[in-house]
Amino acid sequence: MYDQRTSRVDGDLLAHELGHQWFGDSLTPVHWSDIWLNEGFATYSEWFYQEQFNGIPVEQSFAQAYAGEKDWSGKVADPGRDHIFDDLVYTRGAMTLQALRLKIGDRAFFQLLNQWPKTYRHGTVSTRTFIRFVEHLTHRDLGAFFHTWLYQPGKPNL
Repeated sequence: MYDQRTSRVDGDLLAHELGHQWFGDSLTPVHWSDIWLNEGFATYSEWFYQEQFNGIPVEQSFAQAYAGEKDWSGKVADPGRDHIFDDLVYTRGAMTLQALRLKIGDRAFFQLLNQWPKTYRHGTVSTRTFIRFVEHLTHRDLGAFFHTWLYQPGKPNL
């Protein structure tokens, strides 16, 4: 059910909420601090929808979000009780995923999108689990990358 005055459902909203079927409903964050795994993936689903159906590349959505973000003070993977539903979790979570895509390449990234929800289906996940999963999948130490994008306040350099 959608709280709208018309029967027309916005594509971005639908993509976001459907994204939750895999990232958020089937994969439930262990702690509230892991909420970016839910909302970041759902927001990334919106960006991917925009690319597939409206011709707006994910890179463009990322660039607009990166340029337009005003507050870089929080930690994505530890937003604090009062900020769990802020832009920090949604948009910066999605930005982290796009930065990861650029870091590991499309092949590994789309393999990640496929295997992550399959591996932990109907279970709980944490940021730590996600990091270990990505590192195992790519055979790379991505600690510095994840520290910068998830745990360090401030605007990451591209």
